[in-house]
Amino acid sequence: MVKYRLEFSKTGETKFVSHLDLVRLFSRVFKRAELPLAYSEGFNPHPKMSIGIPLSVGVTSEAELLDVEFYNEVEAEDIKVRLNEKMPMGILISKVKKLEQGDAKLSTVSKAQYNVKLFGAEITEEKVSDFMKKAAIEIEKKTKRSEKVVDIKPDIFALSYISEDELFMELATGSNANLKPDVVLEAMQKYIDGFGVEDYALHRIKMTDATDRELI
Repeated sequence: MVKYRLEFSKTGETKFVSHLDLVRLFSRVFKRAELPLAYSEGFNPHPKMSIGIPLSVGVTSEAELLDVEFYNEVEAEDIKVRLNEKMPMGILISKVKKLEQGDAKLSTVSKAQYNVKLFGAEITEEKVSDFMKKAAIEIEKKTKRSEKVVDIKPDIFALSYISEDELFMELATGSNANLKPDVVLEAMQKYIDGFGVEDYALHRIKMTDATDRELI
């Protein structure tokens, strides 16, 4: 078995493709590209691949990660070319890397960077700075059984002003902590007077581990 890691973008109408449908799409495209996709053994074999931190429906990205196993080795550039020839518009493979022993696992992803475009709202650099100076940023988190107040401040690594209608965010993501940009916007509406957002567009720029190391 040979393992590879792919980085791909998800833009345009493909932002509405769910995580499960994306997995199915990749399974079909690997077949169409005639790549030696490996399968698990047993009564119900499934492709040996996993997509990194799932992207919420409606969010675009240029930094999605996928690990896959092949039965035999294929040149990385060949994989990239063959997949892009079969991919639907909106999904593009940007990098392919053969994984070696000791390479970081997808489970080590801890941070994600986002560009946030605001519609129907304006923000100032001063208000963003004041928001980040707060000792705690508390929101109500709903679960299936109850509601509780949580402090999301430790999971906001960076929140920067780009323009009156654009922000940069670096947030905790992964199995240990996972904060979404829309939750931060919800908190901003709670804490910043006069800040109301009619709509917004979210775009994931990059994912790294806790030491800011990229995984491909």
